[in-house]
Amino acid sequence: MHRLEHILYFADGEFGPTSAFRRAVALAERHRARLTLMDVTIESGFNADLVKRFGLGDDVQQSEQRYAALTHLAEDAVRSQPPRLRVTIGTPFIEVIQAVLRDGHDLVLKPARARPGRNLFASTDMHLLRKCPCPVWIDREPAQPETTETVPRCRRILASVDAMQPDTTGLIHRILDSAVAVKEQDDARLDVAHAFQPRFGELSPERTRAASDAHLSDAIAHLEQRHAEALKDIANGYRAHLADDNLHLLRGEPASQVLAKAEALDSDLIVLATLSRPREPGLFIGTTAEDLLQGAQTSVLALKPDGFVTPVQ
Repeated sequence: MHRLEHILYFADGEFGPTSAFRRAVALAERHRARLTLMDVTIESGFNADLVKRFGLGDDVQQSEQRYAALTHLAEDAVRSQPPRLRVTIGTPFIEVIQAVLRDGHDLVLKPARARPGRNLFASTDMHLLRKCPCPVWIDREPAQPETTETVPRCRRILASVDAMQPDTTGLIHRILDSAVAVKEQDDARLDVAHAFQPRFGELSPERTRAASDAHLSDAIAHLEQRHAEALKDIANGYRAHLADDNLHLLRGEPASQVLAKAEALDSDLIVLATLSRPREPGLFIGTTAEDLLQGAQTSVLALKPDGFVTPVQ
């Protein structure tokens, strides 16, 4: 993770000192970065001028409550540079992305908004992961409650990369650099996963024994060797942080394989890119990343490639 200069913590209606908030404060202190605490009141549908002048709807009252909550958080965050407070009215993900574009934030942190029986990441989370131009860290609250003085730390990090994708934008190195930075800060263990799926299918044990499938079996073995070599080539520049045991070549549908590996390793954080290359506005996220985020049950740090253009203006 490059040196941070301006961090945005988006409370998303959480009034307490969440794990994401405490991490935002710790990162701001570590990097000597500016910190902004932000929340958004969902627009009620009334004209904003009328709401302000005549108190129509409860937008203003909610905004005042959210500002008071941010003020309380700011008082608890002992820092030499007091955080900036900002509460707006509108659509949450749009307001956050507009703040990023306007103020040049280089990291957004927010608590995950899990709902019983549903995905870990709610609609606003997914919009930010798809469309925010700067890195987004959606943080899952730990199962065991922590004291408000505890600085959150990851125990195990899984970086998901596409080792066969030409790294023309340096995105793979940004993924690994970010994962290493969190590893170093939290004294965590780092794993790197690359998944591939043979386009000509898998061989069943019965078909493997058939002489007619010998060439197909050889082709799959050769393909697996190529992917393994590509993964090791990527890891060569990070050998101070990675051993061979930390490299995981996965065969099968990429998203499900990465999620299964994260669960098997008991990973606290998945670091990934939501796009493999710059694309036209409107193509916000790759299929594998979409499936991975829809099924993730752990914190996620998502990066975009250089040249990504958000559709939010």
